[in-house]
Amino acid sequence: MAVKYCAVLAPLMLFCSLQRTCAQTAPAPKPSTEPAANETLTLRVASRVVAVSAVVRGKDNVPIQGLTKDDFELKQDGKDVAIRYFSEASELPLTLALLVDTSGSQRTLIGDEVVASDVFFQTMLGRPQDRATLLRVDAEVDELIPMTNSPSRLHLGLLGLSARPSSANGTRLQDAIYAVSKLTLAKQTGRKAIIVLSDGGDNGSSKSLEDAIHEAQQFNVQIYCIDYSVFNYAMDLNHSLGGVRAGSVDKGEEILKKLAEQTGGRMYNVGKMNLRTIYEQIARDLRFQYELGYTPPPDLKPGSFHRLELRTRDRKQTVQARNGFTFEP
Repeated sequence: MAVKYCAVLAPLMLFCSLQRTCAQTAPAPKPSTEPAANETLTLRVASRVVAVSAVVRGKDNVPIQGLTKDDFELKQDGKDVAIRYFSEASELPLTLALLVDTSGSQRTLIGDEVVASDVFFQTMLGRPQDRATLLRVDAEVDELIPMTNSPSRLHLGLLGLSARPSSANGTRLQDAIYAVSKLTLAKQTGRKAIIVLSDGGDNGSSKSLEDAIHEAQQFNVQIYCIDYSVFNYAMDLNHSLGGVRAGSVDKGEEILKKLAEQTGGRMYNVGKMNLRTIYEQIARDLRFQYELGYTPPPDLKPGSFHRLELRTRDRKQTVQARNGFTFEP
């Protein structure tokens, strides 16, 4: 019954009007003339503020809590900039988008993905201000469940992942990331993340990998990529697939790695650890993030790319954050 319910949900076809929508530039929000009661919570809407989400890890690879603004150093294009806004992420709302690849190469994995994703949603949506959306990606991109705080609604959406036969000849992963960043997450405040369940293969996208990364960087969206393939699934079960992927460069894995590294997320491989453990690590990251913001110099040219480097004064610690942005006033 749940599957039937999901099958009749009216999916939002994100790309029916993608070219028209993306060609329009949203007007910049007007800067407030009133002093903010809590500057941290307004950094997403303040004019000319660059926001950076970060996770700090120690040598044991575990996220570090309890740092202050003075523990960080931030550079733009190699020059120090003053951090004006700072908070621990637990104070801010969390918005998630789960993108599940349902193309032919992924169909046998959906059952495992449903079970693990169900637990993940229940874990992450514990507060009214935290929300998530669920999308299916193959030759089309369908929003199965729009933004919601209800794990039950998302559960129904997960059951609907395999309700429709996979569209042939296409996996529009880059299109999906581009559209979700620009059309769905851009308007959200607080912490924002995309979680990608895929083998990374892209076939049919009109947007390039660079386009997808650019949009995620622009709106401070961290991308967590989970490389889940038939090959990795067999490795997780200690099976052999007779040399699948052996002796060749995995372009899908390279795509997932770039998406994660350049947006401040992480990439995982199912097989090295199971999917549920990966979700637990992502959940820990999102709980222990820091949110920082600064005002860029006034002479930046529209459309110019600028590199960001965030680190802590303790050089034994590593910082996971996006590495740049394109200035769009």
